[in-house]
Amino acid sequence: MKEFKSIGINLDMLAGLLILMLPLYIDAVQDFFIQNLYVIIPCTILYALCCITTVRVNREGIKKELYLAPITLKKKTWREIKHYAHVTEKWSGQYGTQKIEVLWFIDFNDKVCLRIQKKTRKNLDKIMEAIDKFEDKYEIKLEIKDPYLMAYGYSKVKYPTEKSEEVKKDDKPE
Repeated sequence: MKEFKSIGINLDMLAGLLILMLPLYIDAVQDFFIQNLYVIIPCTILYALCCITTVRVNREGIKKELYLAPITLKKKTWREIKHYAHVTEKWSGQYGTQKIEVLWFIDFNDKVCLRIQKKTRKNLDKIMEAIDKFEDKYEIKLEIKDPYLMAYGYSKVKYPTEKSEEVKKDDKPE
């Protein structure tokens, strides 16, 4: 079978790189950077390499790896994955609530084994067609607030119950 590939950028890590470069405009810090270029340049390049990742899907499973280096970050076979779900993560912070659209691949222990952000991916629709051939889709789109432990597989996924869905329907004016 053909292998499908999606390239994406981790914007959080990229923003961190820009923040690290900001002190270059301060004279005292500039001298430190100039004297230690042989250490700082390779570290900056390595950090930038980690910002770009690929997701590969084939008949064996799904794999997330770095774009320029052959380093596998996560690898899961289709037998290890129970289903996948479209999730809206609501992260509350100091400046308001941030919504992030992601895909969660959930294993048989009901823990997230792979998390992929939708907005920073190229060719995600082709990847989704290939995934639909191998995996079941969770029918309800999940909306989870502050999934600190859940999003990275440290705790079980909290599925909505029928009672909470009925309450939401009753609360909405018609």
